[in-house]
Order: sequence, then C-alpha cells, then structure tokens
Amino acid sequence: MNAQRLLLDGTVNTLPSDIIENIIWRLPTEEIVRASILSKQWRYNWTKIPKVVFVEHLFAKSTDENQLRLIEQSFGEPQSEMKKGPLVDFTFSMWDMWDTDSKYLVEIDQILLHLARKNTVKRLHLRSGYDFPSSIFSFHQLTDLHLDGCSIKNTSTFNGFGSLTTLYLEDIDYIYKEALMNFLSNNPLLKCFTILTRDHDSIVISKNDVYGTINDLFQCLPVIEHLTLSVRNFKRFHSEVMIPQEVATSLVHLKYLCLEEMDFVVVVNDCLRYLLLMIRSSPNLEKLKLQMMWESSNDCMDLYYDTTQNCLDIWLEHLIELEIEDFDNTKPELEFVKLILAKSPILKNVRLKVYDMDEEVKLLEAQLPSPRASPNVVIIAKHGGKEHVILHRSN
Repeated sequence: MNAQRLLLDGTVNTLPSDIIENIIWRLPTEEIVRASILSKQWRYNWTKIPKVVFVEHLFAKSTDENQLRLIEQSFGEPQSEMKKGPLVDFTFSMWDMWDTDSKYLVEIDQILLHLARKNTVKRLHLRSGYDFPSSIFSFHQLTDLHLDGCSIKNTSTFNGFGSLTTLYLEDIDYIYKEALMNFLSNNPLLKCFTILTRDHDSIVISKNDVYGTINDLFQCLPVIEHLTLSVRNFKRFHSEVMIPQEVATSLVHLKYLCLEEMDFVVVVNDCLRYLLLMIRSSPNLEKLKLQMMWESSNDCMDLYYDTTQNCLDIWLEHLIELEIEDFDNTKPELEFVKLILAKSPILKNVRLKVYDMDEEVKLLEAQLPSPRASPNVVIIAKHGGKEHVILHRSN
C-alpha cells in the first residue's frame, strides 16, 4: 500500500506515533515526500528517518502554478515548525536537470544549511553540477563524503571534519591541487580515498600551488587503507622531473590499491613507473586492481624491461589478489603478471578480464604457469559472464 492510500485510510492517523514512524521508515523516499504534501500531520515526518535520498526523477514534474514544487514543499516552511530527527544519511542527486540559473541552486543551499544546523548527517552524497558548497564545511559529524560532478576551488578556511574516514570524488569538473591537498591534510583519519576525474586536466595547478612532491601527498594520507585513483592524474600531484624509485613516507596501512587508466605503452605518462612506485610504497598491500586503458604492443618490451630492471628487491609478502580489467594479452602485461607471481608468496587469486576468451586463454595457458612464489595461486580468465581457470591451486 502506498502513502496516498495510507492517508486516505483515516485509521492510520489514529495509530500510536511509534507505529506511524515505523511505517514511515519502511516507505521509499518518494512516497514519504508525497505523503508530506497530502497531509500536514505527516509533512515533516520524513526528518525522522535515518536515510533520505532526493533524486531528480522525483522532482522533475511541477504541480500547477498555484503550488510549490515537491522539493520546495518539503523544505519551504520556517525552521521552527520542522520536527527534529536523527537524519544520518543524505543523498541529493540533481545532475541532468541542473541549471546554474535555476532555483535548484538556491534550494540545495537551503537544504544543506538546514542539515548543517541539525549537525546529525554522517554520510553525505552530493551529485550536482556546481561549485562545492561551503556549507558542507559545517557538517562536523561526517564520516563519509561522496561528491560527484562538483568543482572544488577553495578550501583555505577549512579545518577538517574531525571524523571523516571515506572521501569519494567522482567526475570532478576541476579541482585546484592546492585545495585538494589542503582538504586531505585536514582530514588525517581518512582510510578510504577515491578520486576519479573526467580527464587528466581536472586537477588544476594554480600559481599559488605550494605542494610539489609525492611525499606531500602520502603525508596527507597517514592511515589510508583503500586508495583508488587514475594513474594519469597521479603525476599532477607532484612537480618532480624524475619519478623516484621509493618515497620517504610509505603507505604502511594500505591494503587495497586500484589504479585506473593504466597503460604500459605511452612513455610520456610513465604509468608503469608510477605503478611500481606505489607497490614499493605499500609494504602491506593485500589487493591490487588495475584497469588498463590502451592496447599494449610487443614492440614496447624495451620500455618494460628498462622500467622493471631494478625490481629485484620488491617482495609482496601480503598480496592475496591481483585483478586486471581489459587485460591485453601481449608481452608487457604478461610480463607484469609474471613479475607479481614471482614476488607474491601468499597470492591466492589472479583475475584477468580479457577481450577474447578463446584466443587469449591459449596464450595464457602457455605463458603463465611460469615460476611462482605461491603454491596456492589460482589464475582465472574472465570474459562477459564466463570464467576459465588457467591454473589451479597446487595440492
């Protein structure tokens, strides 16, 4: 039964308040908002639920000219009339219909200001197309922050959230590197950090940028455990001409590393060197995931060997799993998998998402059962929904 039917059935309003709240908690957000419009008694009951999701398809339709839109009816009343509730998880997704000249810009500012005053939100997901709202700096209880499509320009007045452990930045239009580094340095409890920008120029280096080395980045992530980023963006975190073989600040807590847009071909991107640097800097790494971007070539083997010639000291004693998406079955990528097999004594799973199951499985079966440090490793080729085991665990 939907919310409208509940309200049309007058008996629901005679129920004890705790039962009504229990009903509300089980309704989808769309039904709760509709109920808040149909009944003044239910108007602000949505604030009592722990999780609220506002998505654009709920608010794309307007009512007649004499009525406010759904979102305005939910937040348009004076603050004193709103019931206080333990809202801890809030999602606001307005992307396709976003227009910086529209009323939505004002509306979301009002919503965020209201939530900042309540100061109960711990998980915030904002998907929009405008500048990072400064009101978010007042969300002092945040543990998880997910920003999608925002632009981050200035964080100079930001002193940190205090409890933030997860930061996810996706499809960021642009972000000043100085602002990002300041943001990271003021949240020293970060355990999970993801930054996936639209292109490698999204991270903007300003004339006031004072951060210049990879160590500066690593020092901002002292307890990081899960790290996901585009390796093509990685080089914009520093201004060094040469990529060091090792860094002064190791990521000793890092267990999961995911690097997207990898390639072993384009020399100017130095993706392989960055990858090896990250491996060297993560002595307790348990899972490594790579998403390949370009098709490799057998002609680039000299580049591969020149880059990996000093890898004798690498020893991944905690690595359990290697996963490679868009695996191109040519020598550079094959040689890298062999390197991991030879350097990982407790490796259990190697998962390779291939382009062509029939052709590539034959080559993998011929090439990969090479010397390996772990006797218990399983190598699996994946294509679509099919899997083929290349190498079983030893008995």
